[in-house]
Amino acid sequence: MTNEEQLEHLDDSMAEAKRFIDIRDSIVKLEKNREFKKVITDYYFKDEAARLVMAKSSSLTEDQQVVIDKMIYGIGSLAKFLDSAVARGNQAEQAYAEDEQAKEEIIAEGLL
Repeated sequence: MTNEEQLEHLDDSMAEAKRFIDIRDSIVKLEKNREFKKVITDYYFKDEAARLVMAKSSSLTEDQQVVIDKMIYGIGSLAKFLDSAVARGNQAEQAYAEDEQAKEEIIAEGLL
């Protein structure tokens, strides 16, 4: 692989990493937002989850139980998605720094 190809590959990798870093930063910003905390963190992740768990203990048909299970899974899926996206952004930040260093080394080699 030529230096130009390596640099192009690193640029592509860095652009992808930047996308995940931006997503992570947006999630962090959202989680600090008062309205997001009120609606998602406090109401959806806590109050709604507790309500659904309590509803499972009442007399429901099998179909109603299935619907409640899916709603509970949905809450967990959103929480996991947000956590995973933040983790992926953290990993991307490290990869970006490594790619940036590799790019600098390739450029320096080309100057010698």
